[in-house]
Amino acid sequence: MVKVAWVTPFPPDRNGGGGQIRQAHLLIGLAERASIHLVCPGPVVDPAVRHAVAVLTEVDAPGTAWRDRHRWLRQATGLAALVGSRQPREVRWFGRYRPALATAIEHLEADVVLVEWIGLAPLLPRHRTGRWVLTFHNLPSRMAAQQAAVMPHRHQRWLFQRDACTAVAFERRAAAAFDAVITCTAADATALGSRGTTLIVPNGVDVGRFRQVPQTTEPRVVFTGALYTAPNIDGARWFCLEVLPRIREGFPGVQVDVVGSRPTEEVKALGSLPGVSVHADVADVAPFLEAARVAVVPLRIGSGSRLKAMEAMAANRALVGTSIGLEGLGLQPGRDVLVANDPAGFAAATIRVLHDDALAASLAAAGRATAQQRFDWSPIATAFADDVLALAETGPEAGMGS
Repeated sequence: MVKVAWVTPFPPDRNGGGGQIRQAHLLIGLAERASIHLVCPGPVVDPAVRHAVAVLTEVDAPGTAWRDRHRWLRQATGLAALVGSRQPREVRWFGRYRPALATAIEHLEADVVLVEWIGLAPLLPRHRTGRWVLTFHNLPSRMAAQQAAVMPHRHQRWLFQRDACTAVAFERRAAAAFDAVITCTAADATALGSRGTTLIVPNGVDVGRFRQVPQTTEPRVVFTGALYTAPNIDGARWFCLEVLPRIREGFPGVQVDVVGSRPTEEVKALGSLPGVSVHADVADVAPFLEAARVAVVPLRIGSGSRLKAMEAMAANRALVGTSIGLEGLGLQPGRDVLVANDPAGFAAATIRVLHDDALAASLAAAGRATAQQRFDWSPIATAFADDVLALAETGPEAGMGS
């Protein structure tokens, strides 16, 4: 049986954040056809993941001291470090995970080694056996450029533009060093521009997890996501501070639920705004989607594709998002979703769904059908397993190194 090592900074978990959900479904599918050694910070709490792996190595998770620092110190330190570094900000952030993982994989033996997130790219050994594959859950270069575009001050824009340039160079070096790379979307694959083997493995959704609850007439809006990441923090703040006041002009009683794990103080503060409730670390987002009239994906930063959008579609809820928030899903504006990129346009699109029962129902039905037909995890996991097993058969590339 093919031996696969799966190295990740975040435990695969069907009830975790987007990257954890993706890993869990792909790992479980691959485990039906390969023997998997999972290496990650513990604990692994998803019982299906624990059952699927043949060998589990849990390393100590890094401390939370950095996350718990005051916001101004965290930002100042992070921005200052952008200058003069050959590693992008995201890769440096992952540095806290690498020492323990490096020790755990020092004598790793596998036909294929799957390394999750570009932040773990420095773990690639100079001399190795097997095929080493790096998954780009997103491209730091694209995200840094997008973040530069929304920063309010010139020096912030300059720093993030510099980080984008640093990230492009790092991404290309990493892609060239690994035997193959995986991206979540064709757009990321094109931007990466790797000359080697590039596999596109899209994100999906567990459609069966979500019920088709009838549409509510209540003016309720929901935003879901990991509330500690820069794209979701920016998206939640942009929606609540710039879009919501315009919606309230037409629907004064509109209620907004911001739902997700580990919200920062910036996100928690949004709960003091009229009509906004922040729900931290909920066990299941499904009840919040079921209670909503419309789900929003107001992201201005991001690459890859958003599981939050697919979950809303699977839950039979109308969806409004930005072009970045809905990128990589191949959705048709006006039929599957409504798309707007400025506060006035986003507010107008949301008001249309809140006001028009027929529009809300048609968007929800189209989204649910699309989720069932194109985004179910089962065929995605099968195709992923096919790719991994094919890589195992070819053996390591001669002359590849870090």
